Amino acid sequence: MTGDDTIELAPFAPRPLPAREPAPDALRAWLDEAVAELPALPGKLTDRHGPRAITHAWLLAMKSHQTRRSYWRGIGLWLSYCDWHRVDPLAARLADVRDWIALLDPGSPVTHNARLAAVSSWYTELIDNRVHDDNPARLVPRHKRDQESQTRALTYEELLALLGHARDRAAQLGTEAALRNLAILEIMATTAVRSGAILHARCGPDGDLGVDHGHRILRYVNKGGHRKTADILGRADAALGDYLAARAAREGKAVAELSGWLFATRTGTPLTSRDLGNLLRETARGAGLDQPDDVVPHSLRHTVLTLGYEQGVSVEDLADLAGHESVATTLIYVRRSRRRQTTQMLADLTGGTTAEPAEPAEQRHLRLVRDA
Repeated sequence: MTGDDTIELAPFAPRPLPAREPAPDALRAWLDEAVAELPALPGKLTDRHGPRAITHAWLLAMKSHQTRRSYWRGIGLWLSYCDWHRVDPLAARLADVRDWIALLDPGSPVTHNARLAAVSSWYTELIDNRVHDDNPARLVPRHKRDQESQTRALTYEELLALLGHARDRAAQLGTEAALRNLAILEIMATTAVRSGAILHARCGPDGDLGVDHGHRILRYVNKGGHRKTADILGRADAALGDYLAARAAREGKAVAELSGWLFATRTGTPLTSRDLGNLLRETARGAGLDQPDDVVPHSLRHTVLTLGYEQGVSVEDLADLAGHESVATTLIYVRRSRRRQTTQMLADLTGGTTAEPAEPAEQRHLRLVRDA
């Protein structure tokens, strides 16, 4: 027990998987070393049908690298707990998993569910391979998913103010960093891509930028592991072009010869999630937005979907744009806007400001994101 009556989970912490999926040979080599280090598991990796080899194959076979990273983190934390508390993971019971998740205290419901999903999937894999016969994580309650996004969405005026401030800074400073930041914001404000598409993008012949039907596209992998492309149009295309030209001039190369991370520091270091968060907050503060600390990278995704819906874009096309497998996920983002529109209509009717119900807006159909 420590001074504040909390219990340490364990001294072992799983090494983080690379953010970007390595080449197949590099991934296999990385897993060879990392799985061999996992505590509490009996046997060696060379035991073809042992728990280590099954764990290795389970991770290697995952189609989504983001899921692999999440599950690797979850199973590493679970086995660390087992090692520290002298629990045999092949003899663990429901009470052990409940104790682990309570001690872990993941914080957000999403993280809580992700940790349990990792352990449950792992036990299922062991069962399917006849290494084990029980899944002690399957009965631990998951947190219910929020029915609407809790992330702040910007109004149209706030979005223009945010982009306007970034545009002014890029015009006034003309630095590579200012041009880079503007390109990031313009792309996120028109494509609804997640932070990962920005942070993991590469440039160069084998990179993630391409051309289709005469305009630039950004290739990325969504949370489901599916390859997608987002069209970079209008001001976003111009901002990206300005940034790439400035970077190429500094490096003494042609734009086509650039390589490495697409959005990076002057030393080539990739931007981090913290960098992106700081960019949004600082730009929101500079634009004079209320409560700028509530403006986070995911706010732009929420904003794009909300404004698109309010402009009459169909939910199906917004789901396509966002890379959602189901429109039910898209509804989480636009539910507040739908409810607000309904309430406003009823307020107008009961207030006598509308003589009769308005005709429903014609839904617009867009196809801006396609399967690669």
